[in-house]
Amino acid sequence: MRPYTLAPQFVRDFQALESGMSPADQEILNTLMAAVISDPQGVERVQSFYDPQRPSWLTRSDPFVVHFAFDADADEVIFLNLFRRR
Repeated sequence: MRPYTLAPQFVRDFQALESGMSPADQEILNTLMAAVISDPQGVERVQSFYDPQRPSWLTRSDPFVVHFAFDADADEVIFLNLFRRR
């Protein structure tokens, strides 16, 4: 498995959502994150254009959207933000 990092904001986002997550939600998020870690360039994604100097992408599996970056030189995924559709 390739290395990954949880940015401080991702951790805060997760902590804010965790108490309201069902076991099914947890499985959806785990599966989504595993897919990103496994093949960050192969998952269905859209570029976020948040910082043109450091490309990042958004990918989703309802009800979650994950904002992540991939450092190809380090072969590492960085999870930046976590959102939940209301």
